[in-house]
Amino acid sequence: MRQILVEYARNRNAAKRDGGYRLTLDDGLEFKVRSVDMVALDDALNELAKLDQQQSCIVELRFFAGLSIEETSRALNLSPSTVKRHWATARLWLHHQMSKATDA
Repeated sequence: MRQILVEYARNRNAAKRDGGYRLTLDDGLEFKVRSVDMVALDDALNELAKLDQQQSCIVELRFFAGLSIEETSRALNLSPSTVKRHWATARLWLHHQMSKATDA
């Protein structure tokens, strides 16, 4: 799912001069950003994977697959508290990275 969304956003950005396509998310998702630049998110996730592959997997499962904390913990064989901690850390790190990218 991640690759499909990112490729769509890249193609859409290439077709538009302003490159401003944004994907609006459903209110029910726990990722608290309403509009996400999929290309910037993909770039940030690739950087996160270099630093911490487990956090990157948690973001993919939670954000792209829509799994709950409990479902993610079962899928990765981790405790729910570890998933919550890594999820919170990864979200902050991604937010920081994506903010730097948009400020530049």
